[in-house]
Amino acid sequence: MLNALALDDALRWTERLTGLAIFVGTLELLALRRHCADDGIWRWRTLQPELPWLTPLLAYRPFVGVLLVQAATAMALMAGAGRGTALVLWITSLLVCLRFRGTFNGGSDAMQMVLLSALVLAQWDPSRPVLVQAALLYIAVQLTLSYVLAGIAKWRQAEWRRGTALAAFVESPQYGVPPMLQRLLRRPRISMAASAGILLFECAMPVAWLSPDTALVVVGMAFGFHLVNVALFGLNRFLLLWTAAYPALLYAASRS
Repeated sequence: MLNALALDDALRWTERLTGLAIFVGTLELLALRRHCADDGIWRWRTLQPELPWLTPLLAYRPFVGVLLVQAATAMALMAGAGRGTALVLWITSLLVCLRFRGTFNGGSDAMQMVLLSALVLAQWDPSRPVLVQAALLYIAVQLTLSYVLAGIAKWRQAEWRRGTALAAFVESPQYGVPPMLQRLLRRPRISMAASAGILLFECAMPVAWLSPDTALVVVGMAFGFHLVNVALFGLNRFLLLWTAAYPALLYAASRS
């Protein structure tokens, strides 16, 4: 009985947090919708020769309609609506990716598709716990790999091993990182320590599977890590979508 409740809770939180993340991301796209108009930088006629069959869905006005459907469905998922909502969001999210010829916001869009693909499975027949379990474990594995593979990729770069990559990253003008932090990370020892901490944190993510208590600590650290990234770099979508995956990791750890 306790396992069933834990499973239901994990699914419920995953659904609602995913709905919140997609709703916020959709509002951002709606705020930028004028750039998808016929005179915008993302005008449809640039892609139309390659994807003419999608014109009824991805030309400017229909695309705004797709975004409105996505926002409404995300709200329904947040409110607890179940079966069918994930499939609608999966379709609209795929259309958004097609509209921008790939992910609009990099890894966060990829995580969004991971979450929705799993939720489509979980909502297919909620009366079958094995489907819900499979969906949550899939999310947990993908979440863990997202950190580990990022850590390995960084480790392979000499700049990260030397501690210079992070300092160069915060110097990029597009993020507007506070000058104080830029000056701080110009100090080799501090930059090296911060880089080593990030590498260790990302590569050690699998320890979260050891126990529920360990998972809770790791999730807290991960949430703090993404929160700092929001404050410094404005990466809010990563915070919301990765947070939506944490209940699945907590559930996976409880099975150990």
